[in-house]
Amino acid sequence: MNKQAFLIMYHNDYYILERLLKQIDSKNFDIYLHVDKKVKNFDFEYTKKILKKSKIYFVKRINVKWSAYSQIKCELILLNEATKKHYSYYHLISGVDLLLKSSDDIYQFFKKNKGKEFVAYQNIDSVTEDQKDRIKYYHIFNGNRRHKNKIIRELSIKIYYKLLSIQKKLKINRLKNNQLEIRKGANWFSITDDLANYLLTKREEIAKTYKFTNCADEIFLQTITYNSKFKNKIYNEYSDEHQNIKRYIDWNRGQPYVFSINDYEELINSECFFARKFSSQKDKDIIDKIYTTLKGKNND
Repeated sequence: MNKQAFLIMYHNDYYILERLLKQIDSKNFDIYLHVDKKVKNFDFEYTKKILKKSKIYFVKRINVKWSAYSQIKCELILLNEATKKHYSYYHLISGVDLLLKSSDDIYQFFKKNKGKEFVAYQNIDSVTEDQKDRIKYYHIFNGNRRHKNKIIRELSIKIYYKLLSIQKKLKINRLKNNQLEIRKGANWFSITDDLANYLLTKREEIAKTYKFTNCADEIFLQTITYNSKFKNKIYNEYSDEHQNIKRYIDWNRGQPYVFSINDYEELINSECFFARKFSSQKDKDIIDKIYTTLKGKNND
């Protein structure tokens, strides 16, 4: 199939999501949306009506927790549903992203670069020991370290670090029998149907290796791709990992930085296609200006 699919992980800020969906809306794209189980009263019917050209599919909902395996599980749920239709590319983005170029420009770029895998690598030649620690130990209670309940959050953090300390003393090493070269990078991607289906054949291995890990959504895809025939198809034209996946993400000014109206020129003149993140609570002006600038630029 020549069409491409957007896979969106949504957990808050419907103001952005609505504009993002309108930006994508095109006969060239279908949309697969995961609405976090924590989100209450999400209006599925209204969301369907936003789109005039793209088809939208809502996937099984789970409770996604920061840094936990549930992030990987969510990505696999999205891929599992979308690959049933065999799209030429699958673009994973968040619900607080915006497009920086028209959907037509984005479609044509990936059509032109067909076969390339847009997977981010912080350093394609190596990984640090600290990064390996994310999957070397069992990270129990990891998903509750940002729990909204202060008592649960503080207790989880205390237990988490205590168990980690014990494992280090006992020299626990989940990677002891691992023959793969570990790699790390941003979790957002644009991958082909071949790689997407290859990943899904590895679901059992992924679950075994990455359950009870820490931020392994930035490791599993990079590691699997690097240790496969797809290694030679990785798009690696720039020294910056985010440029290589056509994402504009600023980790120098924040975790990541939330863009404001002052960043408009920098964003709109970028060669990247997607940017994150935005917040309608912090600055609606930048969201509206980017949306208005690109409105009506699609040819389809």
